[in-house]
Amino acid sequence: MKKQLTLLIVALSLLLSGCKKKSGSEDPEVVRVKLLSRIIEVSGYPKPTTTFTIYSYDEKKRISTISRGGTVLTTYTYHGDELFSIETKSGNDKNNYEFTYADGRPKQIFSKFYTKGELKSQRTTGNIYTGDKITEVHVNESGVVAQKRFFRYSGDNLVGSDSQTDIFTTKESIFGSKKNMYFNSRLKYLNSIENFDRFSANELLKAIIKYPNGSELRQLNTYTYDDDDFPKTLLTEYSDASGQNVGTYKYTFEYDMY
Repeated sequence: MKKQLTLLIVALSLLLSGCKKKSGSEDPEVVRVKLLSRIIEVSGYPKPTTTFTIYSYDEKKRISTISRGGTVLTTYTYHGDELFSIETKSGNDKNNYEFTYADGRPKQIFSKFYTKGELKSQRTTGNIYTGDKITEVHVNESGVVAQKRFFRYSGDNLVGSDSQTDIFTTKESIFGSKKNMYFNSRLKYLNSIENFDRFSANELLKAIIKYPNGSELRQLNTYTYDDDDFPKTLLTEYSDASGQNVGTYKYTFEYDMY
């Protein structure tokens, strides 16, 4: 009897051990994240128009394409974990930006600008770092520095930038404590190609651009938020130095779990 009981216990132990091994060999649980999927923009005066911007993502939850009006306007290509290129299209124009890296950080961006398939110009943008942040970039055309840009940070937000060409402009920004709409697709390093801020962690509340002639462009953002502190709607109002409104834009942000 004791012998039979011992054999039964051994058999149960082997069975449980086999179950644990099988469970442990299963693929790890996929963590789903909230990503921006669509922006609905209403703008224009006196007759407002509505524009839909659609974002798609690859299997690593990185932006793959940006489309508007059923047309892909921006395409992202990756080599391994690194962003290799961005291609943008607008009518007959196409721009291509290719990134090179050093020590795992973006070093240069090679830009080519096409019209009707013909290469019109090229630029090389070099990144300069302070610590692990890009604080200066030089834009070279035909071997000559045509533009310098300088960047300032506070924590995880880009709070200031200067642009120096034949004139010098300054931009100062104020951020809130909730999330940027691109929070879960943020860039580790500032990308000077995109015309939207995918570096900063928080939402932009105010910004002011100052020009050498004394003129200013002011931006005021008013949001509503969802339960996860992501922007749900946005009212953007632009005004000049006198406070005169020069443009109003309304946005609705939609997200999906990926």
